[in-house]
Amino acid sequence: MEFRKVQEMGGGTFLISLPKEWVKQSMIRRGSILTVEARKDGVLIIYPFRKKEKSIRETIIQYPEEQIEYLINEITGAYLLGYDLIRIHGKERIAYEDREKIKEAVRQLIGLEIVEEDAQSILIQFLLEPTTLTPEKILRRMHMISRGMYKDAIISLIEGDEHLVKVVAERDDEVDRLHFLLVRLIRSALLDLKLLDKIELNMIDCLDYRIASSLLEMVGDASVEMAKTVLKLPKLHFDDKLNSMLKESGEILERMQDLSVKAFLTKNVKDARQVVKLFATLSAKLDEHERLIPNRPLEVFTGLSSIFSSISKIGRCHIDIADLSVTMYPIVR
Repeated sequence: MEFRKVQEMGGGTFLISLPKEWVKQSMIRRGSILTVEARKDGVLIIYPFRKKEKSIRETIIQYPEEQIEYLINEITGAYLLGYDLIRIHGKERIAYEDREKIKEAVRQLIGLEIVEEDAQSILIQFLLEPTTLTPEKILRRMHMISRGMYKDAIISLIEGDEHLVKVVAERDDEVDRLHFLLVRLIRSALLDLKLLDKIELNMIDCLDYRIASSLLEMVGDASVEMAKTVLKLPKLHFDDKLNSMLKESGEILERMQDLSVKAFLTKNVKDARQVVKLFATLSAKLDEHERLIPNRPLEVFTGLSSIFSSISKIGRCHIDIADLSVTMYPIVR
């Protein structure tokens, strides 16, 4: 970090000198044009004016790997790092089974498409324009999908509906895809300050969105685990009292999530406090029924313990999202 003293010239013009190393690196000369952008959070961004289009970021992945899973992990990593082109180059022909696994992995990543391929190579390109995406839109979509997941998971438990378990699992895949897309957008924005300014976020906002997205992903995972109890314990039946408690818990979780996401997006601390109160109500209901489950058969005890744990985990995720409503950066006066 460097400190520079502001100088004043006649007519109320203020000047600071540019760092010498940055001037050399950016090839700044007498008469060069610089772009200056003032952000809403008080940050001033200065970068060289360039007429050329944005450079395409490309990475090459060698085939074969020791295991095809390693190569797939590299594709996912390149996607999250914001690469526009991912080229898989084979020292030998790409096996049919490996090619199918690569295609399946690409389908799991939003915006990624195979644009060219031959016997020894595959070219994958990200086709979405980053400036058309916003973290808020992606997060809201994750919110709406995950919100319905534990609702259907509870219905599947009460009704013993194995079909709903599969539906919940499929929605979890979509939540994961959206999470990866949001992480890619945030990383790209942190590497490109112009993009960061266009989506109107600062670096702390980016961190908060990354955390909130991860928490919604955890909500999806917990919902799937809860629904899968139907498959693990198909003969598990609930009495009316327990059914009523599960329905009420689901309704409380929905209200908590609505308030926590709203609090996060609007920085409304009052909504965040309401989430805490609702969690206390939810915990009291769970505690009341947890005291009764030791008297049940071992299979029922195991199933109910897992279900209550998933419900509590989802509630804690909502609490953590609500906590992000507290502004972490100083207010400029």
